[in-house]
Amino acid sequence: MHDLLAIDRLTSLDSAFVRLEAHNAHMHVGWVSRIELPPAPLEPMVTVLRRQITRRLHLVPRFRQRLAVAPGGIAEPAWVDDPTFSIERHVTLHSGEGPLDTVPSAEGPLDERELQLVCDEFLSRPLDRSRPLWEVLVIPRLGGDGREAAVVGKVHHALVDGVAAVELGMLLFDVEPDEPRVEDEHPPPWSPSPPPPPLRLAVDAVVDSATQQFRAARSAARLGLTPGRGLRVANSLRRAAMTLAEDALSPAPASYLNREISARRALTTARVDMERLQRIKRRHEVKLNDVVLCVAAGALREVAASAGERPEELRVMVPVSVRGEQDPTASGNRIVFALVDLPVDEARPRTRLEAIRAATRQAKEDGRIMDSDLLLRSMGPLPGPVKTQLSRLATSPRLYNLVISNVPGPARRLYAGGTPVTEIYPVIPLGPRNSLSIGVLTYAGGAHFAAHFDPHTLPQGERLPGMLQRSLRELEGTARAGRSTAPTGARSEAVI
Repeated sequence: MHDLLAIDRLTSLDSAFVRLEAHNAHMHVGWVSRIELPPAPLEPMVTVLRRQITRRLHLVPRFRQRLAVAPGGIAEPAWVDDPTFSIERHVTLHSGEGPLDTVPSAEGPLDERELQLVCDEFLSRPLDRSRPLWEVLVIPRLGGDGREAAVVGKVHHALVDGVAAVELGMLLFDVEPDEPRVEDEHPPPWSPSPPPPPLRLAVDAVVDSATQQFRAARSAARLGLTPGRGLRVANSLRRAAMTLAEDALSPAPASYLNREISARRALTTARVDMERLQRIKRRHEVKLNDVVLCVAAGALREVAASAGERPEELRVMVPVSVRGEQDPTASGNRIVFALVDLPVDEARPRTRLEAIRAATRQAKEDGRIMDSDLLLRSMGPLPGPVKTQLSRLATSPRLYNLVISNVPGPARRLYAGGTPVTEIYPVIPLGPRNSLSIGVLTYAGGAHFAAHFDPHTLPQGERLPGMLQRSLRELEGTARAGRSTAPTGARSEAVI
């Protein structure tokens, strides 16, 4: 019986991202990075990265595992070793052949437009569920002199959250240009465990489901013996359920951003100096995330105008990492969600910033962020169809119009094969009726903004980099012209 229970199943939250995937909703997070090449590299970058990742895969064993689905879907999928794992299938070189035959070949250096086409094609393809759910594409030469390369990656959201995806970049990158890592020198040998037969998966699923029900009943019995604690948990669950009901019954505003989207994806990027954001943060005594949201709100005003729409308030979903509060080394997702009303309808940037600061502070103080965590963790014993419906509700435009995610990256410069990584841009997935997401990753003194969108339903996304830059300049003008908007004694620690 102990052996049956040893199968490693997805958590309810991780499994939700599997349930949500559709032909027009690819549930992978990712990144686009640029690397400065030496004048005469000794080895191709793809060779360097394949060797580096192979030596470090024992640090993240999930990257050699694939999904195994129980017959009938009576339990969450499980992680099992992929007996055919090959690093060459997961770290590929752009050559203009195969699945990327609609984009330029790699015979010469790619210009910026050609690079965007390659990245867009790569990000528009869902991951193959018969293999481990990650893939890296190396684009060997960029620019007129070919002295840059690009590395584009995608990892299924069932595998990692945004913060963990950045941490997993350490498979690719080093913090020192020439210092070998101890764990790289003698990696332990790996041989895949045989996959469990379908009958084993079915029996284990039944046992696992019964165990969850038993644990739920045992927990209820214990709470009955401790009425005070039981009342607190019951109140927390009731509050969490009421929060979800309130959000569903008070829907996000109807928006042009929430049409049915296609399977195509495009990514546009903008880098700004972190000090510019920090100056606004200090001047107004707000959180850095408030500044990011305000910059996005100003850009979204311009997006609406260019789409022939009146700028209206939007509700944004902001992922919040709780990895530090739980097991920082655990795999899978360690995130909760905050819903914040974004005052896109407000023309004055200073007033927008005040409203955003109040909204993010309220999101934390009323307990809604942590309530969402409790509700998600309590989904385990529910029937599969109910969990599917709850998962779909979680990405429904009824709850929010778009995702804006601010991911803290490493402050230090990273290196790939001894050469510096100059830029890293995050890729945030889209729901089936969410035509835009905005990700921001702070890295090596820069804030890297990335707009991920469906070019068919939101062609205006192509112009978002310029809109973000104009919004930031507008906000900087407010910071220079006026005194702090914050009352004396306003707190400066991060809210979200």
